[in-house]
Amino acid sequence: MKILRWLAVAGLAACAAAPQKAGTDNVTVVWNRVEDVQQVCQNLAGRKEIYAIRGCSKWSDSSAGRVCNIYAPKPRSEADSQAFITLGHELLHCFDGNWHDRWGRMHPGERQAAVGGTRPRAN
Repeated sequence: MKILRWLAVAGLAACAAAPQKAGTDNVTVVWNRVEDVQQVCQNLAGRKEIYAIRGCSKWSDSSAGRVCNIYAPKPRSEADSQAFITLGHELLHCFDGNWHDRWGRMHPGERQAAVGGTRPRAN
């Protein structure tokens, strides 16, 4: 009898778990290696950016899952940490959406296509 009560409690706890977000449990990632990241990402965003852009991502959701395109340059070597950081940053957008505020800081409230820049462009 005790075992049945524990099974019932465990079953109720499983039902109370928060549901997963639709479209984010199945993500197909496509990495587009581009030379002129600034131009490509500005074209995708449809606007000029005041920041130097290192990479960007754009995705679409469907019943089959999310398809996410990352636009970033190819690393120059296995030691090109900035290129790998950019890829990881954009990959996080593929799974979690846009979490930047308008100044580029992390802000979990916004979920939309992300075009990211992290530093002001040098003039």
